[in-house]
Amino acid sequence: MNWLVPEWLLALALTLFTADIFTDEEGVCSWCGVAAVAGWATWRIGAPPVWSVLVFTGAFLVSGAAWYWLFRGLIGQPVRRLVQRGAPDETLAALKGAKGTLRVIGGKTMFRWNGDELWPVANPPEGGGTDGQPAEAAGLDGGRVVLKDERGRP
Repeated sequence: MNWLVPEWLLALALTLFTADIFTDEEGVCSWCGVAAVAGWATWRIGAPPVWSVLVFTGAFLVSGAAWYWLFRGLIGQPVRRLVQRGAPDETLAALKGAKGTLRVIGGKTMFRWNGDELWPVANPPEGGGTDGQPAEAAGLDGGRVVLKDERGRP
């Protein structure tokens, strides 16, 4: 029964590493997995109790370096590209050149696009525009959408 403890530590570490690859979250999963691998290595080496802290620290550093080199660099990047293939662009990158409509809400002009996103407008048309008027975004300025005018200029 004594042989099961290190095998469970290794299984826990592999589970945490796999979860970390798919969640793109730096921190808890990967470092707990590295600690589990270091505990597994310390248990397997069987160093005297006086030296176990030093062995654990060395195993932690080596397994942490291996994790970030092997899994995060060589395996994690292709897996993330494969999983995120076809995913929509981030909002701020996709906003430039986006076509939408103007909404006038409470006297303020908003730019509606991407289904239901509303953004404040930095340069509303003369008179604030009309509700439902088509518009095109030129970019962002301080969290506000800059619209292209009728000649296509911001």
